[in-house]
Parts: sequence; C-alpha cells; structure tokens
Amino acid sequence: MITAVRNSFADAMYAATDTTTPPTGPLEPSPPRTLPTNPTAMGRDEFLKMLVAQLKNQDPLNPMDGKDMAAQLAQFSTVEQLIAMNKSMEASTASAAETAEAIKALEQTQNDRADELASLIEGQMAMATVGKIGVTTGNTLFVDRDGGGQVVVDTGTLKGRGKVTIFNDAGEPISTGIIEKIGAGQQGIDLKDVKFDPPVGSGKYTYRFEVATDGDLYQQVKTYTAGRITGLKYDQGNPILIIGDKLSVPMSQLTQIRG
Repeated sequence: MITAVRNSFADAMYAATDTTTPPTGPLEPSPPRTLPTNPTAMGRDEFLKMLVAQLKNQDPLNPMDGKDMAAQLAQFSTVEQLIAMNKSMEASTASAAETAEAIKALEQTQNDRADELASLIEGQMAMATVGKIGVTTGNTLFVDRDGGGQVVVDTGTLKGRGKVTIFNDAGEPISTGIIEKIGAGQQGIDLKDVKFDPPVGSGKYTYRFEVATDGDLYQQVKTYTAGRITGLKYDQGNPILIIGDKLSVPMSQLTQIRG
C-alpha cells in the first residue's frame, strides 16, 4: 500500500517537472527591451567607477580575463587621447587664425606708416628742389627776364653744329639760334650762350633742336622741358612743382634736377 502511494507521488512529481513536452496555446511576442541611456558622456571617473564595480561583482570562479581588462583600458585611453588631441588641434587652429589676423593688421599698419613716411620724404625732397632746374619730358622753353634759361637735349651719337628754333603759342617760328659745336649724348645748354636772331623776350615757348652733321644736313634730336622750379603745391597729398610761372609738373615726372 505504502509502496503504491509512493510510486504514484513519484509519477506525479515527474510529470510536473517534465520539460520535454512543449507548451500549448498561441505564441505571444516578447515585449521589447529598452536599454538605459546616459544623457551625459562618460568620462575618466565614470569609467573607473564602472570598472571597479565590475571587478567587485565578478564571478570568483570565472574572473575577468586580464587581457580583456587591459584592452578596455587601452581603448578608453586611446579615445581620451584622441579627444584631448582634437581639443588641442581646435585650440591651435583658433590660435593660428588669431595670429594670422594679427599679422594682417600689423602688415596694414606698416604699409600705412610706410606710405606716410614716403609722402613725408617726398615732400621734403620736393621742398629742396625749389630754386633748382627741373627736367622732364617735353619741348617747353622758359626764358628769364635777363634772357637766361636752359634747354636739355639728347643728340644720341650726332655731333656737329646745333640749331635751336623757338616757336610762339601759335606754333610759328619766331627766332633761331646757332651753336657751333655740339657733342654726343644728353646735355644742357644755357640760353645765354646762344645768340638768337632776332632776340627773344622773357616768356614760355616751345622749341626744336637739330644737329647738322657732314654736309650741313640737320637732323632733329630728342628734347626735354627744363626750367627753374619756382614753387611747390600739393594735390591730394602729392607734391606738384611749379616750373617757371605757370607749368605744373608732379615731382614723380621729373627726370633730372640740375643745380
């Protein structure tokens, strides 16, 4: 009797613990799992706290592999170094941009100071030319009250007798002067050393210069405008020299200054 009851109880326990028989009924989907999120980035302190907690709660019979722990530490250290390097590069880029702006501002300041200094030097030089003979391109002739003046010509390789022809404002020849001997190259000629026929009064004229070689064949040569610098004025900060009474010439256009 006792044996039968015992066997019946064992059969009931076996049936209750038998997992080989699959459950019956419709399948139900498992609810989705949500992972916890951390709104703040993990730093060095958070990582170390997590690592210490992992070491404290690891299975003593299955401890964490030293290689895995070293790999995790190396990965964290690498990421941290990259972040620090990125911050350093950003700071360097910002510093380089600021340096470039500072250099650009310094260059502009230096250029402005250089322009001011150049204008000052040019003005001082222009003042020093007053009373001297200024030479520029052209064929204008100035005759002083006493008949003095100067012409500057470039005869090139021509040598021989020279002839100066003076024209009035209408372009009409009014006088001619002969110079018995002219050398080659650029040279200045004092009008007092030239005998004009008829004599020329003071004023502003134009002229032509010719040189006669063998056979008295005159050839026209290059001429310059030369006259005494009588004054100085400024136009938008640029010095303008006054030659004679009316001719205004920027100092930058002078080719020579003669004593």
